[in-house]
Amino acid sequence: MPANGSSFQVSLVREFPYALGLMAIMMGCNDMSFVAVVKFPCKPGQAQALEDLFHSALADTRDFQGCERIDVVFNEGSNTYLLVEYWDHEASYDRYLQWRTDTGIADALAPIIEGGWEGILASVYRLGNIQKIQ
Repeated sequence: MPANGSSFQVSLVREFPYALGLMAIMMGCNDMSFVAVVKFPCKPGQAQALEDLFHSALADTRDFQGCERIDVVFNEGSNTYLLVEYWDHEASYDRYLQWRTDTGIADALAPIIEGGWEGILASVYRLGNIQKIQ
């Protein structure tokens, strides 16, 4: 394995979706929840600004119809936040993304995020529905 740990990082990225699904079931999410992961790469020196924005923005997200839970992960090395979002249905998530677009989140994120709102939308990884198979 290379000294920089890149084999581990590749493995972690490959296995990440499966680990999230297991975590959601263990944390009591609906066994049919739709799960999405969204990447927010911060511009240099902007991680705290995004955290501050998240305090208000994620309260609104958690109150949005269909949102079951959001977990926030920060990777200091890459200066990137990941949001792991659990929704009752993919359609609810789509309505939420449209609402965020319509209400101007792009303007708030532009000075903070690499790639802006369009970059965020492009980073959405739709894992799918949690399956409880016994």
